[in-house]
Amino acid sequence: MRIIPLIALAIALAPGGQADRVDEYVRTQLKSRHLPGVSLAVVKDGRIVKAAGYGLASLELDAAATEQTVYEIGSISKQFAADAVLLLAEDGKVKLDDLVSTYLPRTPPAWSAITVRHILTHTAGLADFDTGDIGFSYRREYTAEEFIDLLGKQPLGFPPGERWNYTNAFPLLGIVVERASGMPYVDFVRARIFTPLGLESARFKIAGEVVKHRADGYLFRDGLYRHGEPLRPAIIAPNGGVMMNVVDFAKWDIAITQGRLLRSESLKALTTPVRLNDGRTVSHGLGWFMDTFNGHRFGAHWGTTVTGHSAVIRRYVNDGVTVIMMANLDDGGLGIDAMSKRIADMYVPGVDIHGLAPKPDPAVSDTARLRTALTAIGAGREDERAPGLASRLPQPVRDRIAAAMRTASSFDYLGEETVGDGHFNLDRNLARNRWYRAKTADGMRYFTMRLARDGRLLGVIIEE
Repeated sequence: MRIIPLIALAIALAPGGQADRVDEYVRTQLKSRHLPGVSLAVVKDGRIVKAAGYGLASLELDAAATEQTVYEIGSISKQFAADAVLLLAEDGKVKLDDLVSTYLPRTPPAWSAITVRHILTHTAGLADFDTGDIGFSYRREYTAEEFIDLLGKQPLGFPPGERWNYTNAFPLLGIVVERASGMPYVDFVRARIFTPLGLESARFKIAGEVVKHRADGYLFRDGLYRHGEPLRPAIIAPNGGVMMNVVDFAKWDIAITQGRLLRSESLKALTTPVRLNDGRTVSHGLGWFMDTFNGHRFGAHWGTTVTGHSAVIRRYVNDGVTVIMMANLDDGGLGIDAMSKRIADMYVPGVDIHGLAPKPDPAVSDTARLRTALTAIGAGREDERAPGLASRLPQPVRDRIAAAMRTASSFDYLGEETVGDGHFNLDRNLARNRWYRAKTADGMRYFTMRLARDGRLLGVIIEE
């Protein structure tokens, strides 16, 4: 095993009053987004420049959230599963294009063409373990054989490698790690990742274990906070079982980007877009989403848990900035995802739509036409510029569009970007994204217009 040096940790406030700006923004968001507590870390050029907590880690105990508060990171645990597989690949014990049946016991015949890479890239066609009526329970443990039998009850959604579809099949990779390494999955990750990097807060959730600085997890329903599901089977640890604080998460991010954990060829594989059977690529690597906004390339992942936690990481690869946020609320991750983009823009202006400045509109008449289409869509009417879009958008989205367009006193052009291989995109017809800012009675609203080559409006994203 290669010895990985501990990372020297330097936490400092950013210059120019930036820290106060971040603090003020986060604190204004807690109440409006019903977030009990949030912890944040920002990495810039290999150093932690911001680490802080806001709100409460426990509503019952009135305990403050800090940078030391431990949260569950949900599906970002898949990153650690990918790291574990790549470490074994570097050891010569696993090949990414090996059939998973090489390592898994008693696999269904339908899985005969599924490789390790297929699972890592969400192209295996497998279904989720917690969807469908297959009998999965968070309140019992499973052997490898039982879990495979359970997951195998559901048919493949498509032949392996034919499409991309995000699924929670990473527990299978945990079994691969165990069979290839001869160690329990959690022991392997502790020995090869957590301990060498000095991630003292990092652990896997174990029912009944006492964890120092642990945040209580919550759901917010009908105006009340409630506790989430307390239990989690050990078999699904690779999918969402990791717990840690934001400082240790940042140390892991620095180790990855500086090549302290994985070799350069493994890091390249981690971030290389997956190629489908027909030659098309999807900008998703090994357990890692890759995307571009306004020319800024970034990797990202999100995590939520039924226990009442959420997390997000955004790594802007060419700007040297990573933003990590964790919260003790399962709101689908929407709150801290929106906040992480705004905070990233405070360090690198232009990486989020809110940081774009109005500019001369090169297509004034087309903008007017799109504005007319938005008004129709908000009213639930079909528009020839956006065939079928009004019926596809959820009613809450249409309501938000309608409210914005009713009082919009301006509709400023912010720029646009051609969609290419560096964008995470599953729609073959999407050609470019165009951005606008509307001044409304309720404040600024930001629109991303998703356009086809022939100018059709394929989709709309509205943000506050």
